[in-house]
Amino acid sequence: MATIETLDVTKLEPRMKHPTIFKYFDALQPGEEFVIENDHDPKPLYYELIWERGNIFTWEYLQKGPEWFIVKICKNLLEEQKEVERLIVTTIEPKFKHPTIFKYFDALQPGDRFIIENDHDPKPLYYELIAERGDIFTWEYLQQGPEVFEVQITKNPLTENTDSIPEKDIKKAEMLKAKGVQFQCSSSKNDSDTKCPTYDYDKWELDFLVDYIANTHHRYIKDNAENLNDLAIKIAEHHGDNHPELNRVSTVMYHFLQDLLDNIAREEKVLFPVIKQMVSKKANADTEITYKMGSLEEPINLLKKDHEVALADLSFFRILTSDYTLPADACSSYQYLFQKMKEFESELQTHIQLENNILFPKAILLDAELVQLN
Repeated sequence: MATIETLDVTKLEPRMKHPTIFKYFDALQPGEEFVIENDHDPKPLYYELIWERGNIFTWEYLQKGPEWFIVKICKNLLEEQKEVERLIVTTIEPKFKHPTIFKYFDALQPGDRFIIENDHDPKPLYYELIAERGDIFTWEYLQQGPEVFEVQITKNPLTENTDSIPEKDIKKAEMLKAKGVQFQCSSSKNDSDTKCPTYDYDKWELDFLVDYIANTHHRYIKDNAENLNDLAIKIAEHHGDNHPELNRVSTVMYHFLQDLLDNIAREEKVLFPVIKQMVSKKANADTEITYKMGSLEEPINLLKKDHEVALADLSFFRILTSDYTLPADACSSYQYLFQKMKEFESELQTHIQLENNILFPKAILLDAELVQLN
């Protein structure tokens, strides 16, 4: 059996990392593969390969952190590089969108796949598929906004126990289904000012709401912070001489993300446990609590100041980049950085609004109510 060539990315100069990997990939014959090793998740490379070479390869994690990542990249056989059936979701009448996608999915043979294309993130469909069909598919973003989202959905081979869906997502899908959440999205971005999916957060119990925030918005930051920081550094190294504002973006990005991670850590270690104690205390007066009732407003105000700083940083990124205007010499990675920054901005704004406008005021009211009851 031939030895698979292995490339230790950490030994390469930063500016040579992706060009070297592309050189290795382009030298592959169909069916051949090589392995890359790195000290952080190389997922930005995956999207760059998709962007530059198309969906002609497989990407398999052999080891996935936390200290070391090993990925096997295989160039598909020519007969496997065929056109995958594509479903343009925006052309389907709203009430038929999810039923049509399920019809496509159910018609797949094990190992087959199709692509859905939409004008917004179809993530609600992901959870609906888990809730209705279980862990029998893989969900792979080929393009992730801001205007177009492309997702490749593959039905797992019968003989393969892939565990392709994270356990936390399975539990979340079950939770959403049990709560009666409607997965269906609106037909267009213009149908409503509210982003899909539409949840009536104000009716949720506070302990459920904090779990939702931790498992969606906080998880998004944790999953994307390191890659976004690495991508900003890479683009500054490659284009900083011609576009010096990128050096500033890279520096501010590091502190912006560190502050965010510190903020969500304080929420998860301090505020969220207190909120859960309050909910339990209201339900059962005998519940022991570890905080002083009536004292919640001050720490929440400090967290809101963190949010103000984060929103100011988002505005500063737009000033530095002239509202993410791409120069003529922007490479695919440069374009991808701006795409991810806009996506991160949109997600964080939704996150902050949910906490500032619903979670924090309701927590303060509950704290005051407990003072009155006790």
